[in-house]
Amino acid sequence: MILDIIYATQSGNAEEVAQNLNLLARSKGFIVNINEMNFHNINSFRQLRNVAIVTSTYGEGEVPEMGIEFWNELKSSKTDIPNLRYGLIALGDKSHEIFCGAGRAISKKLEELNCKKVIKNLECDGDTEGTQEWSIKFLENLKKFN
Repeated sequence: MILDIIYATQSGNAEEVAQNLNLLARSKGFIVNINEMNFHNINSFRQLRNVAIVTSTYGEGEVPEMGIEFWNELKSSKTDIPNLRYGLIALGDKSHEIFCGAGRAISKKLEELNCKKVIKNLECDGDTEGTQEWSIKFLENLKKFN
């Protein structure tokens, strides 16, 4: 089964989480593609089937620079993507006014486009706690579709 992991990070934490998921998925037999969010445009994203999204939040609830081009295309898209299954990890800090704003916005848009969420979003507060457990469950859930 192919898994695409896309991430956007400001300080490197989201990339680290994505890389850990990459290693775990490969150890469980997944064929993995891992890229920065901006690697994809809306057309290439629509071709994906199993996606893990890992994003931090920058500034006042925004997507980090390495994901902003992708996000701008996604948020203006009106075409449903019903064949896409996804899970999302959002990194944030509750001391900011908008906690996990980037992840919440992306997930909301994916729901509007009828993508299938296979696991509840994980929102991390200032660290990456819980990401390994979430990753294991996410991969188990994806395998149920195979």
